[in-house]
Amino acid sequence: MAQPSDDLAVELRTALATEGTTVQRYSYFSQVAEIEGHAEIAQAFSDLAESIACAAHGHIDALQGIADRHTRQTIGDTRLNLAASVADALHVANEVYPRLAARAHETGHADVASWLTTLGSLKRSHLTKFQVLLTALDAPSPAARAAATEGDSDD
Repeated sequence: MAQPSDDLAVELRTALATEGTTVQRYSYFSQVAEIEGHAEIAQAFSDLAESIACAAHGHIDALQGIADRHTRQTIGDTRLNLAASVADALHVANEVYPRLAARAHETGHADVASWLTTLGSLKRSHLTKFQVLLTALDAPSPAARAAATEGDSDD
């Protein structure tokens, strides 16, 4: 499949962000409705969130092979997806949340700044997890290690 133009890629990323936000909002609305005892409405919001997530996945599919503007990473296979996730977690933890937390402090919103600082820490923990997974992906599987060990014997 031919790569989308730069303009189309920008619009696809915007559409993806919109759909992703809608999925999160509907998931949240589903939880609120459930807590309030509106099971039918909760289920409707949940179903809609799942449907919209499918549209978001289609946007992601269309963006495979196109470098992200912040991380300069492409996505596609598991290795690319992990590398992109590492780069994104670095960007968000080291640039986005610290900038937002500083802005919240400057405007007198210490509680919001604290929340954003906590999220930065969470992103750093995600970064660690992604790095461990990437390292594990590069390590030979137990079966491959066993086969290599068998080949090394002097029997």
